[in-house]
Amino acid sequence: MKMNLSKIAVAVAALGAAQAAFALTPAQVNAGPTTYVWLSGASAPTNAVFRSVMALCNGLAGNGGANDAHMYLEGAGTEPGKSSGDRVAYACTMSSAAGSLAGKKVVVYHTVEGGSFNAYAPHLSMAGEPNPHGYLPGNLKRVNDLKSLGAGGKCAAGTPAITNVTLNGVAYPIGRYNNCSDTITKTFTASLKGDAAGKPGESYPDGGFSDTEYLINRQNLDIGLDLGAIGGEVATNVGQAFGVAVSYPLYHQLQKNDVASGILASTCDDGSPTAPVLTPASCQPSLPAQRYSAIANRDTVGSADGSLFGGPAGSIVNLVRRVPTSGTQSASNMRFLAKPCSTGLSGGSLEPARATGSTPTVVITEQSSTGGVKSALNTATGAGQFALGVVSAENTPAPTATADRWAFVKLDRVSPNSDAQQRAEAMDGSYSFWYELAAFTAGGSVSPASAAGTDLIAAAAATLGESDLKGIFATPAAGSSGPTSKGARLGNSCQPAIQ
Repeated sequence: MKMNLSKIAVAVAALGAAQAAFALTPAQVNAGPTTYVWLSGASAPTNAVFRSVMALCNGLAGNGGANDAHMYLEGAGTEPGKSSGDRVAYACTMSSAAGSLAGKKVVVYHTVEGGSFNAYAPHLSMAGEPNPHGYLPGNLKRVNDLKSLGAGGKCAAGTPAITNVTLNGVAYPIGRYNNCSDTITKTFTASLKGDAAGKPGESYPDGGFSDTEYLINRQNLDIGLDLGAIGGEVATNVGQAFGVAVSYPLYHQLQKNDVASGILASTCDDGSPTAPVLTPASCQPSLPAQRYSAIANRDTVGSADGSLFGGPAGSIVNLVRRVPTSGTQSASNMRFLAKPCSTGLSGGSLEPARATGSTPTVVITEQSSTGGVKSALNTATGAGQFALGVVSAENTPAPTATADRWAFVKLDRVSPNSDAQQRAEAMDGSYSFWYELAAFTAGGSVSPASAAGTDLIAAAAATLGESDLKGIFATPAAGSSGPTSKGARLGNSCQPAIQ
């Protein structure tokens, strides 16, 4: 029996290698005809969007045809959204699941620097948004034209590595090139659509995905233009959970607090500030939400230090927040500061602390991506300091001696990751720190998406809820056949989830 299984394994491995050999290489891209799509926006759902696009490709997710999917990553990770960098690309020949794109060789450029608002920002710049606070970046980078890669030692030279990507429970081999640091910068103004060519999908993004809808971003950043001036968006009805991630020294301190309060067993304090007991089921400590609010609030951070969390008076705390254009930061603002949801006549919202408001005891940094938050938390652990920030629940730390030295904590005694998929409590309604993704497609006369971009965004949005991914789940409004939550926000982040 063992011999038969071994033969089957060898056969499967050979099949995987054969499939990967047909990867859509730069030479094949250059041979054309090739269709280009450029997505920008949120970093948190990067992997979910990538897998949704892959589910449209030939030879993947049960689709017919040969698997020629290939990915080009700026970083050293294994797939988009997994230590891949802020700029990636992936390519394949589309299947009938992609509708009008069926049979076309499609290259998808995907940029997540700056966060969710960069799904909209290039189009606001091209539409002439005044940008009084400087929140609209003048440019955006993407992986360089794939047809130019592979020469001169660039990332697509040589034999690709292979990542086995699981779609609908089946692992598929996809060719992978890393260290694609050769990027190209596109500049956006009221008179320039990225570059002189002004091509959607190449010169400027077709649209993208945001952790929260445009109105939330517009209110947070004091943007004047209505959404209709630059395009339109749809609620994906896909929920995404977030959690408070902390450095090991803070994790250990919170454990000590809960042991002293009788919430955790004394054995949970058997670790150390650099090696705490990381057993979520029995030893995960809790952070009261009001304490995160105190350190995230502009008007109270000035009097804060490590004693807020039970540490010594005068000790340093690192608040590792995201840049204002980040959807994760918008989610944090809504959950802990009631901003912008409580900005009406009755008030109640608080202003977020910024890096310029750092004090001798609270060091505030603003990271452009989720990867930056995790890196800063690791650094704080190495320095033996308290640090905390918000990270989407699709992220799972893989502790090593030098990396991923951070962990999720309970929020008000409810765990964001009590289950392997890090979403059970959110889906049940016990954990409220989750919001729904929005899919934006550029439109109008200024910077419209290409027909291919429009179709791809719509198709990817429709398959998001079908993927069984960590921290991601469909709401009842999605009509999905995959895991479904009990509640929904119905596309309104300020609305409480309704069951």
